[in-house]
Amino acid sequence: MYSARPKPGDTEEDLLKSQREFLAAETTGSAKVVRKPGSKEEQHGREKQTTERDVVDLEVGGLPPQQPSFETGPKPSKKASRFKQRQKKVQDVEEEAFDVEEQMETHDTHVTKVLTEIVERDTSGQSVKQPLTTGLAFPRVLHRQQATAATQNEKSVKPVSLFAQQFSAVSPAVFGLPEQNQEVATEQMETDQGNTQAMMSGFGDTSTIVEGSGLSHNRRAVETEVHQIHQENIARLSTMTEEQIQQERDKLLQTLDPSLIQFLASKKKHQSTGETQHTSNESPLTAPVGTADQAHVPTAGLSAVSSLSEEERLRSLVSEQDNSEDVLLAEMDTGVPLQEQVPIQSSKDWLNMDIVEHEKLEWMKDLPAPKPGDNKGKVARFDLEGQLMCRDKDVPTHLGLHHHGDEPEVAGYTLEELFMLSRSRLPQQRSLALRVLARIVARARNGEFAVALSGPLLPMMLESGMVFVVRFSLDENTPSLVATAVDALHSLLVLAGDELCADHVYSWYRGSEFPALCPVRNPEEEGEEEKGREKTDQDLAKEDVIKGLLRMTLLPRLRYILEVLRPDGPVVIHIVEILIRVARHSVQAAYQVLRCPHLMETVFTEFLPLSWADKVSSADKSEAHGCPLPQAMKLMRVLCTAGRNITAILISKHSLMERIMRYTAEHPSDLELDQLEAFSLAVESLRTWATCAVYGLGCQAFKELYPVVLQTLQRLFGTLSCVGSRADPQAFQAAALFSLIEGATHTAGVAAELSARLANVGEREGNHDNLPAPPINWSHVIGLLPAVQLCVKKWVTQAVSHTGEPQEVNSSLVASCLHYLASYLSKLVLQPSHDAVGTLQYLEELISEVLLPLIKSAYFITQLQKIRTFSPTCQHCGTAGPRQDSPALPDLGCRKAVSGQQPWLCVHEHSPYSMVTAVYRLAVQAVSLHKGLADKLSSLVTHQHVVAFLSSWQSQSDSASYWLRFEHHLLYHMVKLFTQLAPSVPSCHPHTVLYHQSALTLLRRLLPGDEHYIHDLMSTVIFQPSFFLESRLGDPEAADLSDMLQLSGNAVPTQIGSAAQLSPHPSRGTLLQEAYSRLPAVRATYLQVLQGFRLDADKSRNRALRRPHQIQSLLLRVCTGPLLPTDWVFLPLVQLHSMANSLESRGYPVESVPADVVATVTNSLRLVLMLETWRPETLKALTAAAKLTRLMCVFLTGSELFLDSSVHHILSALLRHYTQPGLLAGLDFNMPIPGITSFYDLYKGLLAQYEATSFGDPLFASFVLLPLQQRFGVGFKKLLLSEHDAVFRTFPLQFQELVVPVENYLEPQEIDQELLQMYLGVLLSGTVRQQWAPFFYLVMVKHITGYIFTHQSGQDTARRSLLRQVMASRNETLKHHLLHYHKVNLEAQPLGFDLHCQLPPDRLQLIQGVGDL
Repeated sequence: MYSARPKPGDTEEDLLKSQREFLAAETTGSAKVVRKPGSKEEQHGREKQTTERDVVDLEVGGLPPQQPSFETGPKPSKKASRFKQRQKKVQDVEEEAFDVEEQMETHDTHVTKVLTEIVERDTSGQSVKQPLTTGLAFPRVLHRQQATAATQNEKSVKPVSLFAQQFSAVSPAVFGLPEQNQEVATEQMETDQGNTQAMMSGFGDTSTIVEGSGLSHNRRAVETEVHQIHQENIARLSTMTEEQIQQERDKLLQTLDPSLIQFLASKKKHQSTGETQHTSNESPLTAPVGTADQAHVPTAGLSAVSSLSEEERLRSLVSEQDNSEDVLLAEMDTGVPLQEQVPIQSSKDWLNMDIVEHEKLEWMKDLPAPKPGDNKGKVARFDLEGQLMCRDKDVPTHLGLHHHGDEPEVAGYTLEELFMLSRSRLPQQRSLALRVLARIVARARNGEFAVALSGPLLPMMLESGMVFVVRFSLDENTPSLVATAVDALHSLLVLAGDELCADHVYSWYRGSEFPALCPVRNPEEEGEEEKGREKTDQDLAKEDVIKGLLRMTLLPRLRYILEVLRPDGPVVIHIVEILIRVARHSVQAAYQVLRCPHLMETVFTEFLPLSWADKVSSADKSEAHGCPLPQAMKLMRVLCTAGRNITAILISKHSLMERIMRYTAEHPSDLELDQLEAFSLAVESLRTWATCAVYGLGCQAFKELYPVVLQTLQRLFGTLSCVGSRADPQAFQAAALFSLIEGATHTAGVAAELSARLANVGEREGNHDNLPAPPINWSHVIGLLPAVQLCVKKWVTQAVSHTGEPQEVNSSLVASCLHYLASYLSKLVLQPSHDAVGTLQYLEELISEVLLPLIKSAYFITQLQKIRTFSPTCQHCGTAGPRQDSPALPDLGCRKAVSGQQPWLCVHEHSPYSMVTAVYRLAVQAVSLHKGLADKLSSLVTHQHVVAFLSSWQSQSDSASYWLRFEHHLLYHMVKLFTQLAPSVPSCHPHTVLYHQSALTLLRRLLPGDEHYIHDLMSTVIFQPSFFLESRLGDPEAADLSDMLQLSGNAVPTQIGSAAQLSPHPSRGTLLQEAYSRLPAVRATYLQVLQGFRLDADKSRNRALRRPHQIQSLLLRVCTGPLLPTDWVFLPLVQLHSMANSLESRGYPVESVPADVVATVTNSLRLVLMLETWRPETLKALTAAAKLTRLMCVFLTGSELFLDSSVHHILSALLRHYTQPGLLAGLDFNMPIPGITSFYDLYKGLLAQYEATSFGDPLFASFVLLPLQQRFGVGFKKLLLSEHDAVFRTFPLQFQELVVPVENYLEPQEIDQELLQMYLGVLLSGTVRQQWAPFFYLVMVKHITGYIFTHQSGQDTARRSLLRQVMASRNETLKHHLLHYHKVNLEAQPLGFDLHCQLPPDRLQLIQGVGDL
């Protein structure tokens, strides 16, 4: 031992010197620290603890179990096991990287970590006894010798303190406790148990129900407590009689669950000896004979516990406490112990497998086979690709589609499970869930589940919070998870079919316009927002997904992902397409995209650069940053579509035109990009440039690149062919280029007008806010015409001479050229330098060399024939199937997965609409300038395929798809061309009615954005007198025409009188002739009604005529349906009725009707009469009830409006028309009427108006009678009798004035007892009299008499009651009519019915049964 120790005066150098000497001596230290390992119980306890504790574990930390000593001598060799050797190597490695200070700082966070782990010993199983009173001191003072003598006989294992020796020498009585040890208590307990067993030996020594789980951690205390409970139960049963025991048993059997009773019985029956030896021996009921008396629970239990090691005992106790509840539930479900359910038994040879977790072993069994059956009504399941899974299909488990769900045997994931998985803590699980949800949404939006599922899937997913799941996932920092979230958001927002169709039709006529894709807002919601009621994010997302995402800061997050995270190319493309969808939402959303901080700067810098590396030779082609993207340029085009202001900001602030010029100034193959990507970038750049040119912007760049444009046209003429170039990228480039030069031509065409206007304004008013003239004029575009004409001649010649399949011809090239020629001609006549003679010569040359060869070719005839095939209206696919999108996320319905019968059929790749529309548009423009070309172009309107198409199209039902707009454009130009040709081409006359009917049908089907066409059709076509050929069939009196138009077989129509003593009623022919002569006034009336569309009509006119200086936006209103309602003919009547109601609600009743209002009503009724007579197909979509309801508005508008002679005569003629037998059968006021909230309320107002202002007018009375027919129920009759019985005082309608057969009011027999009682009540009270209301008198008498004197079982009481009231009446005339009524006879004046001369015997018998006469 080294004896040198430090002295008080030693310095640090002395201490270091002593240390070196000590180490050099290689002696053993005088003391060393040895860590004593804990018991197995303590180690097991530490392993089982799950709470976080402030503990420094040397073994876990990597330190050796003993502190290193300074001994350097050789150690005694000791052979170690292989496990010890491997463990030592691991400890040596860990020791090198172990830092004690860092480990302490990591674990020792606060002292409370230690204090909270103090656990008090459980003493709940120990008995508590009160100490006895004693006079001795505590503790009693003992001498050391006494204590030593008392304890000297005991074998001392270790040194004991003096206090311990004294404590062991003193008996418990010294401390005031009874002197009784554990052995005595145990013997006493066994004695008591023996006595109890003697009385109730049949119950056994231990309980088969109570196990003691959860009572205490002390096994001995648990066993004692369980045994005491069992003995108490036996003692209580021993005091009860057999009857009491049976009663209590019956009560338990009635109150407990049968499954629980079965489980308790199985517990006693199937008790396993292997698992329960530590709690009890065999029950006396199940043990062999002779063993019941030998069983003692405490002894057996102690022996079983002692046979187990301490570690095994603790493990079994913990396992029992943790799993007792689950085991109980599992056993209750099957009635069989869980050990027998699992065919795997534990073995003692298994290392660390003492605890058998039966619940987990359940999942090791083979899955049961899926149950075959009908999938209807079942929860849908999907695979990892988002496809719908068949529930009864046996799928291998290695595919990963089975999981621990409610139906483990069924493969696939439900939406609920995927949403739950998307909230997992593991990024991989969240990524998997989002990926599957994205694929499900993509397939749902494409319509793949339209037939398989009971309803649309997308609204349900949005209602479940899909938006929030995706939005929260975007906030992650894991690149893979962010990419998956972007993919899910892209699948949710973007419908690829819509974008493909929008790109395809861009070069079509007015194809650059696009509707806003935002939900339709209700007026109530707009009122709430005006009141300042802020909606939550959840409510807003349910109403409008895009608006909800914008509030949740979607745009800044996408900018951060693009700029900071810098994802791969596919993710970038998805983000840009998401921005495109957001910009298509509305003008406000487009402004938010534009104004998002640093978003536009990032897009222009990273994805629209002016210079970039060669991507063709680059190794990483998936990197999108630093190279121009076609999708980014498309985003700019969509933003430009939103408005002129946004376009100007992009050009001035972000240098958009510099990018466009950079990408279009050279050939796409020279852009150092992939060939296909380079052409796509060039096409999108030209389209964006063309969109800017629509507003008259970007023309300076056109002026600078004019040589490049001309050179490109020449190159296209030399290299591009019309046949076989449908997939050629140059063809798309050519179509986009023609759109650009067409926009530049429109801009240059208005330059002279703007210059002149600016000069005039400057001379009169000085400086004035007005648009300056564009930088280009007509001289800059006139040189493009020869190049374009060369192209169109070449391509038309190729198309005409082609003998192969028509699909091989690229019709979009020819259509683009023809549209440019039409636009050029439209602006040519507006130029000051216009040469009329030269224009006519040019038109003749153009028609003879280009248009006529094309029209007469087999190719164009095939195109005409295909119009009907590709017409969504003719193919009944305007509303194909249920709606698959959500109202909160609307789309245009281009779903590729559904069959080809879709609303977008007219914009299909092989659709002829673009080509045919271009031909008709050019023909309309040519004929408007040169009338002599009419004969040459007449075949365009008289061709058999055109006639067949129009006949089929106008007979179909209406639809509201946006893509039908291009079909409407073709029909509009067809009608316009016929209007121009009809006056000078006799061959067109046989088709006049067809084209007029087509114009009327087109008028009610036009969609938002085409308001100008409505105004133009009404001005030039609808009210054109030459289209009403029927007016020429007779003389001015129209006697023959009147006979021909009679829809009944009578030569003289039924006449309806008037309360105003009007002149004799004119015939229908006279009314029609008068209406025909007033067509200009009728047209003025309807144009006045359309003043509500004036602002939209002006915007539409500017877009249709391409007036760049007046176009503010190319984004159209939301396409919710046709602009005009189906009942547009009755629109003036409905508007006047609404105005009258509004005035009356404010306290200004309409006393007298102005003359202009009378004229408006008259003209509207005249048009209705002409259309019902000559064009019945126009109003065929309206039911007879809807038409009559609109006519009732005339009576509700003013007090004396219906008394006007013209109004009264036309109303009478229309009423007779609508009450013909063929139309009367379809009349039904019980069904909901479009446009009317409640017909009951309307009829109630009509009755009140009749009471106030009818003057007993027969026409008004005829309208009142219509809903009172027997087939319309009793509601209207009860309303008349209960609230408006004053009507009967002024209802002198005669039988010959009825427009409806009287049988409709008399048959079938009325059986409603309440209504019959009301009939009899008004008759007995004198409210209804034969002189005041002969018709009602007849109806009531007939129904009351028929009910009383018909022999039907079950009605004797009601019949006798009515008969008693009749017999008690003092009105002898009424009594005589009711008792002697025979049958209806309208010729029997004035009653309208015949009477019996004498009472029939059956009636007399019934009367005698009630009482004496």
